[in-house]
Order: sequence, then structure tokens, then C-alpha cells
Amino acid sequence: MDAIRVTFFEECAELLESLEAGLLALHAGTQDADTVDAVFRAVHSIKGGAGAFGLKPLVAFSHEFETALDALRSGRLAPDAAAVSVFLRAGDQLGDLIEACRNGDTPTVPDTADLMGLLAGTDDTAVSSDPAVDFAPVMLDLDVAPLFDDAFTDMPEATGVPDNRTWIVTFEPLPDLLISGNEPLFLFRALEVLGRIEVEALLEGLPPLGNMDPQVLGLRWMIRLIPSAPDLTETEIEAIFEFALDLCVVDIFLAPAPTIALTSAPVTHQSATPPMEGLRQQPDEPGLDSLPRTEPCSPLPPDAPATPLPKPPPMTTIRVDLERVDRLVNLVGELVISQSMLAQGMMRAGLDQHSEAITNLDDLQQLTRDMQDSVMSIRAQPVKSLFQRMTRIVREAAQSTGKDVRLETDGEGTEIDKTVVERLGDPLTHMIRNAIDHGLEDPKARAAAGKKPTGVVRLSARQQSDRVVIEVSDDGRGVDRDRVLERAIARGLVPAGKILDAGEIDRLLFLPGFSTSETVSSLSGRGVGMDVVQRAIRDLNGTIAITSTEGLGCAISISLPLTLAILDGMIVRSNCQRMVIPLSAIIETQTISAARIERLGSRQTVVQLHDRFVPMVDLAQGMGFPSALRSRSDGRADCDAADDDDNALLFVQSDDSGPFAIRVDAIEAQRQVVIKGLGEDFGHVPCVSAATILGDGHVALIVDPAGIAATSGLQTKRPTPALFPESSLQ
Repeated sequence: MDAIRVTFFEECAELLESLEAGLLALHAGTQDADTVDAVFRAVHSIKGGAGAFGLKPLVAFSHEFETALDALRSGRLAPDAAAVSVFLRAGDQLGDLIEACRNGDTPTVPDTADLMGLLAGTDDTAVSSDPAVDFAPVMLDLDVAPLFDDAFTDMPEATGVPDNRTWIVTFEPLPDLLISGNEPLFLFRALEVLGRIEVEALLEGLPPLGNMDPQVLGLRWMIRLIPSAPDLTETEIEAIFEFALDLCVVDIFLAPAPTIALTSAPVTHQSATPPMEGLRQQPDEPGLDSLPRTEPCSPLPPDAPATPLPKPPPMTTIRVDLERVDRLVNLVGELVISQSMLAQGMMRAGLDQHSEAITNLDDLQQLTRDMQDSVMSIRAQPVKSLFQRMTRIVREAAQSTGKDVRLETDGEGTEIDKTVVERLGDPLTHMIRNAIDHGLEDPKARAAAGKKPTGVVRLSARQQSDRVVIEVSDDGRGVDRDRVLERAIARGLVPAGKILDAGEIDRLLFLPGFSTSETVSSLSGRGVGMDVVQRAIRDLNGTIAITSTEGLGCAISISLPLTLAILDGMIVRSNCQRMVIPLSAIIETQTISAARIERLGSRQTVVQLHDRFVPMVDLAQGMGFPSALRSRSDGRADCDAADDDDNALLFVQSDDSGPFAIRVDAIEAQRQVVIKGLGEDFGHVPCVSAATILGDGHVALIVDPAGIAATSGLQTKRPTPALFPESSLQ
């Protein structure tokens, strides 16, 4: 039962995503029947499952929510902006209620006054009340036909459905159906989404009126379903009753096609006669031979359109415990290490590069890479679910600040590791709140600046090589750097009179305890927002950068690895230490002998990169290796394999600095390595993002180029282009 309960809450998360996506589509003006039906089905499915597990507060609120949505679905309620806003708030409350039930807390039913207020003026106003009714039983002759007398011959023809297929569904509720919160009417309406239905109540076995229990349904129903899609399956019909299967008896089968022996040509149906009506033969009517006949149909011309191809089969998915996937990822990581050890062993053995063993090793390496890509794709998921959660943050922040804000998203299909998606929620929340509270102006200020009164917050994602860049931008006032510097000096974070460039001022925003707000509010003022963002992104081996133009807006970009398990790196040696530099950060390599190196003063060294000079940093010095390891007059370590001809430069680019060169003693190889965390005992190690195990079993540190740039003082002022086109202005 516990496993089923876990599955239910997992499905609730998916249903909440579907609910919010549908409501946002309604808010954007998409008001087609499919969208409304999807929203209704999501709430109905949550209510049915909650009833099966006895979650009464969730059932009660879902029922009220479902009632209001049913009025929208039937056309009695207009999907205007006010109604959709109420539904969005109800969706947020439904999510909170589900989370409380998941955690085992004691939930309370949220106030449904707004939902019930939507029903004012409709015939559902008193749907939740049970007023007393003056009732007197009256005997009626219902003249109910036998169960299957004309069940199949009276069926209208379904447009576009081959063979006039008709599904028959018999539904018999068990005594606990109503108590669990399920209602046959809503089940039938959900079934109507699949096609046109005809419902017939079956009165056989109905007890006398005096013996009826008002809490128990004594009726049975037969539903004839004419599907709107020709490929409708029994599984899709059964899914409608998914959370009520233990509370009712449902039989689903295809109606048998009527067999009629025609003596000659095919029969044509008159337009005034329903299909199949003319084929019904009553006892006192003439036989089928007297029916009107037409000439046989002529064959189709050669250029007649071909019959449309059937729809492709729906995609099938399975639920797999995440622990199993993680175990598979770890095994693939060990396979990568073993493959690397095998390759290094063959190199030490001096095998011919054209030998069969080396060829087979190359094949193994390719298969290992393909397996690694496939396993990583299992853990990858689109950022759409993460972006959808941000819509609620935007609504709440806009209401709290009294600003009119519109959220725009782009790149929702960009995929990233599931762990990264889960840990990005808090950083994005702080960034969006910061953009609305500090970045966007109020409507009056925007009008005075010549902008539209509605502020825009844009959330985008894109893939660059083996990294994903997520950006939160706004069209507000931008970073007021003079005010930021003034607040930093007032708080003692910067010495008075110190001159900082734009990039250095922007980085002040990430200092712990720093805030430009004069007062503490529910959104800002405590100085913990951007500090939390930076620490969270650093824990994900990511980088963060700010781009701002005063008066036009600000953009905060996060660069993250696609996966936290494996990366492509360059194995280098410096000061007798082997380290790995991520391949994604390297833009070019040169040998020392071919490079043009110049000195600026006594400490700064630069090297030419195409048409400009960039700073150069020795990797050992940047990493802070003890000087005792250095024995040569030129400052390099005296290693057995250290040869001047092996010295190389790796030109790298980090997000918060321009390009610079890293000097190493030698480049050993390019390898795919498995990322191993350093553990909490080491804390944050400057210039190091993680570690790995090399093919010979030794541990190598994975270098963080951004950390090298920071410790060497190489941050540069980045250009700040306009973030938004002129079309965003009035």
C-alpha cells in the first residue's frame, strides 16, 4: 500500500504540472475544449486518488475545485482573466495541500469562497449545500427497455471512425464509491472527452424506495461510447476510472458489428434517416429485399487521394526507481575508469598503434562513450517543470510588490541532469524575486521612463557544448552601481575611497549579508538571496555572471554542466602534479616555443592570442603549490619528464573573466573522467571543482578555471549590451 501511495503522489506532481500548464494556456488566451478538459481531468484524477487513500481534506477541496471547473467546461462560466486567476490560486493551494498530505502533516481545507463566488449566477451556486427537500414518493412507470435490445442498432455513425466501432462500458458502483469522494457524473463527463457517449441507467435489482440507503448507489449504468479517435484502446478508457477501480465494477468491450445479409448492391442511407435505422427489421415490416438500392460504386480515379496513414502508436514509458538509475550511472563510471586503465596499460606495453588490440580498444572506447551518453540521457529531463514552478513565484512576488509582471520563458525543452534540476529551484526563486523587487520599476516609474506598465521577466535555457546556460533577465532599471558601492562602503565591506570597476561592483551583490533595501520585507532586505544563489551554483560546479545596462535591465546567467557524473578533460602536469582541466573551458592550446610572451612590469606576464594579448598564469602558482617543490631557477619543478619542449599554454575562458592562458609543464592526454566529489570534510577548495581517478589509479584534481582567474586577480570588466530591443519600450 505504501508503494501505491508513493506512486499516487508522483502522479499528483505530474497532474499538477498539467493543471498549471493548462491554466497558463487559458490565461494566455488559449480557450479550446481540449485545454479545459485537460485541466478538469487533472483535478478529477487527484480527487479520485485522494478518496482511495482517505485523504478527506484533499478530496473536499478537489471537489469544490472540480465543481467550478465543471461550470467552466460546460460553458456556464466564462474563462475570463478573473476566473483564471482564481483557478491559478486554487491550483497553488491544491499543490500545498498535496505536499502536506505527502509529508503526513494535518492539512486544513483552504478557503473556497473565491471558487464558490465564480458559481454565483450559475445553476451550480448551491452545489455544495444540502438543503432539505420536501419529498413524497410517486410511483412511475419508466418503461425501461431490456439491456441490449437496441443497444447496437440505434447507434449513430461516428464520423471518421472506421467500421463504426462502438465501445460498451458497464459501470456498477460499490457501496463506498460516494464516501471516497468519487461521483459517477464526473466520471461520465471525463469519459465524454474520448468521444460521444450515450448513458442508460439500468434499473434491474433496484431496491424499493423505502429500503434505499441515500449513501449507497443502487443504480447501474451502461455507456455507449463512439470514439472521436479511431485508435482508442481499452487501456485509455480504463484510465478514466483509474482511481475508482477498487470502488466499482467496470466492464469494457467492443460492441459486436451487426451482421446483415444483403442480396445485391450496397445500401445507401437517406439523409433524413439515421444510419442503420433503415436496416432495422420489425416483425410486421417487409424484408431487406424491398430496401432501395443503388448502382455499384465505380472505382476511384487514379489521382484520388490516398487513405490517410494511421497514427503512430503512443509512446510507452515505465517508472524506474531513481536509485536504480544512480546505480547504473555509477557502474558506467567505473566502466569508464576501467577502459582508461586498459588504454594506459596498452600504451605502457608499447603495442603497435595499428595492432588488432588497439583497434579493439578504440571500438570499446566508442561503445563506452555511447553507453555513457545513453545512461546520462536517462537521468536528463527538460527544465519545463522547473520553469512552470516559477510562474507561481512571479505571481506571488508581483502581488506582494504591487507590480504588473509578465513571465516569458524560452528553451523549456532544454534537458539537464535531474539532480541539477532539483537543486536549481531555490537559486531561481531568489533570482526571480530579486528581479521583481529590485529590478522592475512600479507602473508609474515605468511610464515616466517611457516603458510599458507591465514589466517583463524572461527565463531562458539553452545548451552550449556540454553545458547549459540558464538566464533570468528583466527590462527594469538595471543595477544602480553607485548605490551598490555606497551601501557596501556604509556596511564596511569596501574601504572608503576605493575605486571599483563595474564587474567588481556587480560581484558585491553576492557578498553574505549585502542588500540595497532600506527596509526588511517578505522578499528582500536581509541580504541572504544572492549569497544563497552563488553558493548553490558553486556546489553544482557552475558559474554565475551579471550583465546590466542602467535603465534597460539586468541579466543573471548561470552556466552549469549537463551532468554531474562524467566530463571530458585534458590531463596536464604541473609541478609534478597531474590535474584535469575541463575541455569545455579550453578554447585553444599552444606550445611555449611558438608563443609570443611579454612581461608587464616585474610580476605580470602576457601572451599573444591572435590579435591581442591576454594574461598568463602558471598553473602551479595559481593552485598555490608549496614553493619547496620548485628546484629550478626558472620556477618549474624538476620532474623526470619535465622537458622544455613539453611546456604548453592552454587558453581558457571563464564566465566572469576574459580569456587567459594557463601554463603547464606538459599535456599528457585527453580523457573522459568520472567526477568524484571532495566531500564535506574538505569544504570549499579554491581553484578546485572536484576530483577524479585516473587510469593508473592515482587521484587527480579537476581545475576550476574561474577559481584560477579569481585568485590571480584576472577578472575583467565585461561589456554590457542592451538586453531588450526597442520594441519593449513605448
